[in-house]
Amino acid sequence: MRLVLRLISLTITTAWLAGCQDRTAAPGPDTRPAAAASVPAGATDDQPAALMAQVFPGWTATPAFAASVPAAQGGAQEGLLVSPLMAVPLDAEHRALVVVGQPDDGSGQPQQFNATQVNVGVYGFERRDGRWVRTFSKPSLAWTGANGQVGQAKAHQLGGGRVALTFQSGLCAQDVCSEWVRVFSLDADGTRALTPDLKIAHKLEDAPGCARWLAGDPPADAEKDDPVTPDNCVDVTGSWHFETTGADGWPDLVVDFKGRRPVADASGTLAPKTVDGAWRLRHDGSGYRAASGRNPLD
Repeated sequence: MRLVLRLISLTITTAWLAGCQDRTAAPGPDTRPAAAASVPAGATDDQPAALMAQVFPGWTATPAFAASVPAAQGGAQEGLLVSPLMAVPLDAEHRALVVVGQPDDGSGQPQQFNATQVNVGVYGFERRDGRWVRTFSKPSLAWTGANGQVGQAKAHQLGGGRVALTFQSGLCAQDVCSEWVRVFSLDADGTRALTPDLKIAHKLEDAPGCARWLAGDPPADAEKDDPVTPDNCVDVTGSWHFETTGADGWPDLVVDFKGRRPVADASGTLAPKTVDGAWRLRHDGSGYRAASGRNPLD
């Protein structure tokens, strides 16, 4: 009888252990949340809008997008309305995004005062695995332009993998108008200034009868009490271009000046003099330096 009871007890224990093993081997469904899929870095194309979104997350063309950009003097310039100026091809795998930042007038519109300049920033991109990934940032390359506008901006493909970025802008106030041009290099590693601001035009008619005097006509009687001087009467304009020299390097930068200005003769008498000459600048490995001629506006 005891043997029978032991056999029954052993059978029950074995069945209970088997049930425990079955429950351990067949767990319920996994209810843990699935890991979020990673989003590839970079833009899907090299259009300005796509690259802007990489630099300024959430950027939209409208309404105007405000951002804080470091100023050239340090600190931050708040309330700049940023927009793409151009996306410049540097080679098959690299792009440079040029961005303009206009100071905000407080209502989401750009300031347009006479002397209001804009900030220019440059951001580099490289194509990696089919996407455009940011490689360098220059949030404040320069402040340039006037009236809240950048002026004339252009990228120049100069051959040999060389790319130049130029900005030409002017400012008029009362009786004087002036223009400047500035040149930068662009490559896959960044951007550098190749010139300071070069004055290429200046028109000043502060003296009564200035235009007539420059044309060679004598001053009227009413104008003799406020005579023409080199500081109150000038009209000189320059046009610039890149000129290949045949050497394997950067082309020359040439400014052709034309106009009239007062010049004193040996006796000290002022007379209008025709300005007609070229000022040539040559790249010396780090930037452009005067090579021949002169700037009559310096």
